[in-house]
Amino acid sequence: MNLKRKIKLFPLEAIIWISGLVYLLFFVNPSTHFSICPFSNFGFEYCPGCGLGRSISLLSDLKFWESIRTHPLGIIAFILLLYRSISIILIYRRRITNI
Repeated sequence: MNLKRKIKLFPLEAIIWISGLVYLLFFVNPSTHFSICPFSNFGFEYCPGCGLGRSISLLSDLKFWESIRTHPLGIIAFILLLYRSISIILIYRRRITNI
């Protein structure tokens, strides 16, 4: 199978999850990021979605306790997204080797 076909068959979901995790881990500063969140823009201090993103971002700085305080499910969400991404890639590899 040629490279173009392999790239075309690579699952979009895996690309989206991995890109999102890389972005949250390395490019978001939890204290000074721009937000399009309506809760944040209306002045509310707590938003579960923003807290989850900040929590995952704090993991990149190895600030586990601060991550848990920001959102208790942040570490679990990170593990689940990582697991889902890896399982999609493994399914893709099995499918490619069987073609």
